[in-house]
Amino acid sequence: KPEKIVDALGITPGMRVADIGAGPGFLTVHLARAVRPGGKIVATDIDEAALESLEMRLETAGLGDVVEPRIVEPDSPGLENDAYDAILLAEVDHQLADPVAWLKAAIPALKKTGRIVISNRIQHAAKSEAAATKAGLRLESESTPVPSHFIAVYVATK
Repeated sequence: KPEKIVDALGITPGMRVADIGAGPGFLTVHLARAVRPGGKIVATDIDEAALESLEMRLETAGLGDVVEPRIVEPDSPGLENDAYDAILLAEVDHQLADPVAWLKAAIPALKKTGRIVISNRIQHAAKSEAAATKAGLRLESESTPVPSHFIAVYVATK
């Protein structure tokens, strides 16, 4: 349910959002539509081939000007400081070697009112919440839009 993730991110036109582990861009297209006009999506991945697929999908959807595909190093956010209204990790946080370190490194990229949203399968919820709390994030809201998945919205406690 991509619309539930867009809602959880609180996306409005003009926002800047990072889609972490974007892969071929299933969610990226929905995010890009939500930030138009004037917004920007930075879609990161460690796999260049996945981002090439994303670029083709964006071209077909007419959204190439809204999204910046970006190759990043494994376990590094690769985001500039104080630049993002929201950072989305959709089904990727459990693949990080050190989720706590990754989240700590991502916090400086948030604008003052920014948030980190983690969406994943229910079996990863406890581990995700523990890592977020340890990284210095506070749970703002959580939902289960479908029985198999959760969406958790965090804000920095800095």
